[in-house]
Amino acid sequence: MIMMVLAAMTAKAQTGKWINDKDHTRIGFEIKHAGLSWVSGYFKDFTIDVNAAGKNYLGTKVNASIQTKSIDTGIEARNTHLRTADFFEVDNYPTMTFTSTRFVALSKTRGRMYGNLTIKGVTKPVILTGDLIAKQISPMTKVMTAGFRLKGVVRRSDFGLGPKFLPAIVGDKVTIIVDAEFSPEKK
Repeated sequence: MIMMVLAAMTAKAQTGKWINDKDHTRIGFEIKHAGLSWVSGYFKDFTIDVNAAGKNYLGTKVNASIQTKSIDTGIEARNTHLRTADFFEVDNYPTMTFTSTRFVALSKTRGRMYGNLTIKGVTKPVILTGDLIAKQISPMTKVMTAGFRLKGVVRRSDFGLGPKFLPAIVGDKVTIIVDAEFSPEKK
């Protein structure tokens, strides 16, 4: 998806680093609670590096590093529990990472980004489907900016998150939701 965003932003190929607007980016998730409702949250502290390269951006690389202790669900007691060995074990695993491996275009505004997600030392493949929200000159920065949403599903059990909690209480499927804005690095 990042590849499609970069390609859609300009007719002239612009390779190199793309800068993430952290103030307008959110790395979040949703998970079912007791089969009754959804609990959502996000990570406040992260970095995302995008390096566009190659013909049609096929060599583009995306790397993200997320500080697990920055988890926020809006309930401090739940945040504290999620930081323990029951879930993210933040003292031993302070970061989780994502590294892209390839991109597939589905249309001019939709695509899939394949990559590897590492949580608690466990690496699993993940597929994120992305939609380009818009590309335009940002009224804030006055530079071409692309905004998009990525979504995918992982199983918490694949990463050893919450093994004591049955899926009937804490769902096993976690929906990843990333909303982000990027602009080319000024040279």
